[in-house]
Amino acid sequence: MARKIFYHRRSRRRALAAAGLVLSAAVLFAAGLYTGLALAPLFTPTQIAVTNEPPAVLAAAEF
Repeated sequence: MARKIFYHRRSRRRALAAAGLVLSAAVLFAAGLYTGLALAPLFTPTQIAVTNEPPAVLAAAEF
């Protein structure tokens, strides 16, 4: 009987460790996905080309 309890506890620890690993991977994936979707407009070239701002011109002192 002692062996049965020992093996049961061991498998429970493995299951908890695997569940924790899966949960942390899911949280990291969700955070990365949210960050990527939030920052995507900063890196799209169409957003930069469509703006109505005049092109940057450097002054003579900036050369």
